[in-house]
Amino acid sequence: MLIQIKTDNMNDKQIEQIAIRVADIVIQALEDKQQEWDKALVADLQESLPTQDKEQRLLTELAEAMTALDYNLKQENYLRCGELKATILHLEQQLKQI
Repeated sequence: MLIQIKTDNMNDKQIEQIAIRVADIVIQALEDKQQEWDKALVADLQESLPTQDKEQRLLTELAEAMTALDYNLKQENYLRCGELKATILHLEQQLKQI
């Protein structure tokens, strides 16, 4: 995208406003790209973990989910309990595949 701006009729404040807007757009694009790279890196690292490390990570997540389920049952937060139950089932399926 090519943007042409005639600066002959613009004062310094207007030029600075355009520069700030362009900088904001560039910074946002860089932040979005960095998040994309971060997600890809995490996925790559998880794939490269040895089976024992994956199993340990899944067991840890399972224990955390079960603890949260127990807490939410006591608080009678049944909506969250349903979410946690789905998470627990998913983690158990992943453990069976190892």
